[in-house]
Amino acid sequence: MRTLKFLAFTLTILSYFFTTVVLYPAFLLAPDRVRIVLTRIVSFYSKVMLRILNIQIHASRTTLLDNYLIVSNHLSYIDVLVLSSVYPSCFVTSTDVRDTPFLGHISKLAGCLFVDRKNKNNLRDEIQELRNALQSGLNVTVFPEATSTNGDEVLRFKRPLFESSIATGKAILPLTINYLKISGKKVSLINRDKVCWYGEMDFFPHFFSLLDEKEIEVEIILSEPIMPELMNTIDLALKSQQKVSQYFDSLNRPAMEAL
Repeated sequence: MRTLKFLAFTLTILSYFFTTVVLYPAFLLAPDRVRIVLTRIVSFYSKVMLRILNIQIHASRTTLLDNYLIVSNHLSYIDVLVLSSVYPSCFVTSTDVRDTPFLGHISKLAGCLFVDRKNKNNLRDEIQELRNALQSGLNVTVFPEATSTNGDEVLRFKRPLFESSIATGKAILPLTINYLKISGKKVSLINRDKVCWYGEMDFFPHFFSLLDEKEIEVEIILSEPIMPELMNTIDLALKSQQKVSQYFDSLNRPAMEAL
């Protein structure tokens, strides 16, 4: 099963590269316009990849009435495929991911926005890129925890990127990701690392292990949008985190409690 999945996934990745690489020169000239096309392409390929991995999504709502600054908890690289497949979006990720072999190439060809969380000097230009993307009609997805986690809790949201919502007047859409089952078993302390990718975990060993799983179930829960008027970044970050945490099902539980 792993071999067949790996071959199918590899062919899909190759097809994705050939499809997107031809757009890269145009992306360098007009990034916001090309990102609109890229988000649709990435959404399509995300659906294909999820089908190969047999990841089933339960979403509380699959259509959006406007474009938003989407904020979500972050547990795994799988999150990007899950969210992109349902809500085509331009993702914000770190320069560390950009510089990571394989993941970095995929991120660049997906039209991702990159932020250097260790260097505050570039923050103004990075926020301007987010503003441009939002104003062009794109959904922009941010993981404000600034890292992926083991699922114990939703970490405190970093506030700087919420400035893009204030500057554009675009609403913030809090979104909660919960991994429910892995190969028919509810996610618990025993098996959560099969989907969660965090800390110093190596990507390829984790991914190859993921290929062995028969099925993964994940849910997406949307909260009501938050309008940025008369709010500052501190308030927006806190309120967004509260809404995401409200529906988050902690994975810090023994296997017996998951039954």
